[in-house]
Amino acid sequence: MSDEKTEQPTPKKLRDARKKGDVAYSKDFTQTVLIVATFGYLVMAGASMMESLSDMLLAPEHMLALPFREALGVLTGYLLREAVWFMVPFLLIVIGLGILSDGLQVGVVMAFEKIKPNGKKLNVVANLKNIFSAKNVMEFVKSLLKILFLSALLTLLTKEALPGLVAIPQAGVQGIGTGMGILMKLMFINLGIAYVLISGADLFWQRYQYFKQLRMTKDEVKREYKEMEGDPHIKQKRRDLRRELAENSSEARAASASVLVTNPTHIAIALYYEKDVTLLPVVMAKAEGPLAERMREAARAHGVPIMRNVPLARALMAGAPVERFIPGEFIEPVVEVLKLVNRLRAEGGPLEAEM
Repeated sequence: MSDEKTEQPTPKKLRDARKKGDVAYSKDFTQTVLIVATFGYLVMAGASMMESLSDMLLAPEHMLALPFREALGVLTGYLLREAVWFMVPFLLIVIGLGILSDGLQVGVVMAFEKIKPNGKKLNVVANLKNIFSAKNVMEFVKSLLKILFLSALLTLLTKEALPGLVAIPQAGVQGIGTGMGILMKLMFINLGIAYVLISGADLFWQRYQYFKQLRMTKDEVKREYKEMEGDPHIKQKRRDLRRELAENSSEARAASASVLVTNPTHIAIALYYEKDVTLLPVVMAKAEGPLAERMREAARAHGVPIMRNVPLARALMAGAPVERFIPGEFIEPVVEVLKLVNRLRAEGGPLEAEM
């Protein structure tokens, strides 16, 4: 039926959603990056921390001859110094990785609509509906399953570590650091692996739900295409593109493409995409063997990015007609290719990469 949302979202729909701040974002992914970073830091610095703690516990017996106020000042200074040495690197790591993990997921998003005053947010009935929406219920179920899974894992690890915990006091003050360090390392590694698995599943789920939510009907795709066709500037650009496709050879088309996807030696597919000009990326040319090599040389000579992606190159070669928009199943992988191209251009580095 025409009202069924069976089509993948177009680049324009994805851009519009991004402008509104609607992006595929996994909180679990960012949390996992921070948790794993914390665990890693504690594993690396744990022995030193425990050694400092042992020294602190033994310090009073070396200060028996000092007046109380002087001894208190020495201990306070020592404690503050150790706290600073521990916390400053930790905070820098957490802040840096928090920003990096968000950037890897969604890039830089300037969505002022998210912070605009909105009377609907004060609507009690609407807010209650949102609380009990299918999305929030699903988030609650996910959180509950995550808590149960991590609790079960922590219980299992504690049972395994119990004999070691009981034996630690027998090792004396000097052995506390070593014993606790070993047990902490065991806990952190296992919990870290669990968090990575959970966040990977959540990241996949969030992306799936995001693209599913933005799916379009066939009529919506046609309507969007007609709206774009109405712009005289865009119509002229499209006429130029059609003339170029009709007149130029495969090598010339590769030289004017937006990106060349290769496999990397036997196949080459030239794709063209310009915002607001083409509704979807267009397959300008594709070739195998010697002609594919000549297309690569032409692209390289004219500064066209060359992306080596074996699965995508083979799939486009088999299922994407020349001088046509890419089929719907290729939209997401091609969008990832174009994102990488934009990033490489922004960085000013080589315009060839393997995906």
